[in-house]
Amino acid sequence: MEFLQEFKLRTKFLPEESVALHIARDLETKISVNPDRKHKNAHTPVEMVIAALGSCVMINLQRFLLDEGIKYSDIDMELKGYRDPEMPKLVKIEYYIKVDGNLEGYNLETIKAKIEKSSTTYNTLKDTVEIIGKIEFSK
Repeated sequence: MEFLQEFKLRTKFLPEESVALHIARDLETKISVNPDRKHKNAHTPVEMVIAALGSCVMINLQRFLLDEGIKYSDIDMELKGYRDPEMPKLVKIEYYIKVDGNLEGYNLETIKAKIEKSSTTYNTLKDTVEIIGKIEFSK
């Protein structure tokens, strides 16, 4: 029998803020569920999907850097998501990562492929959302 890792969340609607409060492992996150599309109290569900991809890719990049013994001082990531309002569906996510560290001599496309392969969120989205990523470094 295969072992599956289980994740449990509890969600509660907070009408005074027009948000859904998600509780997992005693940590709380709010996501906007405002029907008038004015999302001033929390991120939208789409922003959270994009953020989940960015966080998962960043975790795996850090693991790669640590495993390779590469010292770095900062990782900066910019993400953009594109939603087709007709479907509605998130159709494309682009990410750009800049690592302040020395990756000279490393093939950045190989690093990108390794971190994406290890990313749960990337693997969940890749068949339904076009994902374009780029990694650069500066010494």
